[in-house]
Amino acid sequence: MIEANGRKGGFLAALGAAALGKCPVCGQGRLFKSYLKIADACGVCGADFKAAETGDGPVVFVILIAGFAACVGLVISLLGLGWPVWLLLSVWPAFAVVLSLVLMPMLKGLMVASQLKHKVRDE
Repeated sequence: MIEANGRKGGFLAALGAAALGKCPVCGQGRLFKSYLKIADACGVCGADFKAAETGDGPVVFVILIAGFAACVGLVISLLGLGWPVWLLLSVWPAFAVVLSLVLMPMLKGLMVASQLKHKVRDE
């Protein structure tokens, strides 16, 4: 994970831990105290998350990924499979919402890990 408390690990391991909601420093503690609320510090290693402010960064990526996936699915369903319009309008918006809800904490965790790696501080 990210260097702290004498432990070292790769940045990719830190990103993986953060994407799963774990502390990017030790890989053990919780990164979130609720669905999208970042914890103040890791309960295991004490890493400080207070300066990690992601803003709207993850939202942009979630919109791009979920919107693209839903649009591609919609076009394939309409043109390739011949789904009726009522089915398209019930399946693909719901798919986009569910995908957004799944991706949001993952991408927010990735942004926090990246900020911790590059020692970004809010001053």
